[in-house]
Amino acid sequence: MRVSRPVHLPVNVGVSPESPNQASRSTRKKMGQGKGPGSYLAKSGSVYIFQIKMPKASGGTRDIPPLRLSLGACSHRRARLLADLLAAKARLMFDSMRFGRGMQEDDPADSEMQALEKIIEMKGELKAYLRMIEGPEAPIAAEELQKTAGIRDLVNLSRELEKQARGEPFNELIIGHAEMLKQSAIAKLSNSSALMDPKPNVAVNLTPAPLVKTSQPDVHQALVAEPPAWSGPDRPRDAEGKLIPAFELDRRSVKRPQSSQLRLSDVIPTYLATRRLSGGANIERDLATAESRLALFVELIGDHCVDTYVAADLQAFINHMQYWPGDNNQRDPNLSPWQVIEDNKDLHLKPLAEKTLKEGYLAVVKAAVRSSITGGGFTDPFAGARLTFPKTAASPRKATPIGTSKMNALFREGVESGLMEDIMLPLLGHLTSRRLGLLIHLRGTHIREQFPDVWVGQVTRLSNVNGSWTTVPVKTQDSERYFVLHGFLNEIGFIDWATRQGSNFLFPNIMKLVDPSKSGSSYMQRLFKRAGIKGKSGEESFGRREVFHSLRSGNIQDMRDSGVDPRDRRVQAGHSTGSDEHDLYGFDVATEKEARKLKILPLDPEIDYSIFRGLDFDEIAKNGRVAGPPKRK
Repeated sequence: MRVSRPVHLPVNVGVSPESPNQASRSTRKKMGQGKGPGSYLAKSGSVYIFQIKMPKASGGTRDIPPLRLSLGACSHRRARLLADLLAAKARLMFDSMRFGRGMQEDDPADSEMQALEKIIEMKGELKAYLRMIEGPEAPIAAEELQKTAGIRDLVNLSRELEKQARGEPFNELIIGHAEMLKQSAIAKLSNSSALMDPKPNVAVNLTPAPLVKTSQPDVHQALVAEPPAWSGPDRPRDAEGKLIPAFELDRRSVKRPQSSQLRLSDVIPTYLATRRLSGGANIERDLATAESRLALFVELIGDHCVDTYVAADLQAFINHMQYWPGDNNQRDPNLSPWQVIEDNKDLHLKPLAEKTLKEGYLAVVKAAVRSSITGGGFTDPFAGARLTFPKTAASPRKATPIGTSKMNALFREGVESGLMEDIMLPLLGHLTSRRLGLLIHLRGTHIREQFPDVWVGQVTRLSNVNGSWTTVPVKTQDSERYFVLHGFLNEIGFIDWATRQGSNFLFPNIMKLVDPSKSGSSYMQRLFKRAGIKGKSGEESFGRREVFHSLRSGNIQDMRDSGVDPRDRRVQAGHSTGSDEHDLYGFDVATEKEARKLKILPLDPEIDYSIFRGLDFDEIAKNGRVAGPPKRK
């Protein structure tokens, strides 16, 4: 079943042209093969189904099924028109995911689940778009078809230019007529004839980046719209007369189009106030961090009207930030941002990691600008931005499995410390596959008997602390589902002790601190280190290795090895149930039959669990943390 399509330019607004590699109709008839529904389409009886696969560059993998939407029973021509419209919109949405995606945790399973969640979100948006264009009395407008064709033409032309820039085989006919095809596509976007409007107001740079090594990252600025004021001969040039790339200009002083929108400095206070409403355990700290990063962007790129920023501004910001020290404590507070960057041009201080740059700095800039789109009535200036990150920005490292001998050392070290958090958090992570940030917020009331002799734990986003309702840093709504507690926890008496704690936290030594999540992570790193486990790898590899998150990944693997159904594994781990229409039906929590299977999952015979038997949890709960190494039992 085909879910991809070849490049064709110019694109027919009506029925999509067939691939030149396809056999002729007469040949197919001779071979006894019927004509298929065409690209992006499948057929079940009289019903057409739109389908498209998430590209690898946007986070797609072989295990992620195609996005599918039913078009209902309709003529082939109408199904073809709807599929073309949906495919063009989906491609733009995929492009907006590229280079902006990032996982909250370095876990392949989490990465795949986030991609599945994106597919679900896209499916909802495409359904809404489909309802808008397929009304029984509302035929698809010619203007909509024309604009969609223009978008598709630009996307396809950009792909060929990228191939040329990378030295890969490309369509010489398309590249040879790139300028003409570009103008034709822009004319479709502006809903006017290319002959009547040879110089449209939108300037689109489709020139591939030169394959020359420079001190800055190579950037392909395909499909990046520059302000009209910079089009034509007025674009700045170097001493040799060559155009200076937009991202190498001083973005504080570049000419920008006139705008009636607010400047970024005026948008930031409202954006921060809106974020404050969402609450959270560390909201003030998070807001202070966001405010400082936005101020840094304004300092380096300039304070402009929010709708006049372009992708080149983000790339210029990245180019500056490649020299920004990653450790706050190593930055000289007496230096200005420009001086800090200049001082670290030799990279004597370790620069920002790629994940921090993407999810910490770029993400807050995009969010602040986009926060004013609804009220301002303008389009996202960063949509489809293709950015290049420097090689000095360390890429995320995956958590690696912890061997059985190290697991034994970890459990033994925890028990000998006599501290509840050191004893039980590693075991809970190992047996439940839940995140550390969720486990440390467990209370006695969060543990209940869901089915006869089957106990579960459940932490929800809203929690009552000392008579006041507050939010718990639960990552997603899926994380709020209950998770099954292994029968071993009942055997050692932990569940009996936990349920007697009522509304009290099970790990008060951590929860009484200012930032429980951060402190809990630090405590676990120290515990791992004392057990001889390298929570952090050497400087040369810039990444995580055997950490608490390895326990989560290990349990997911144990469930897989024990033959637990993929959907049940996702439910237990707090992941999305999937993107397939069939997987979305049924309960989004473990049923009694599934829960009983999870309760009795086999324990690794090479791990010594006997050290947890006979523990007096009432006595352990009395032990508090003191300065210095914990006292051993």
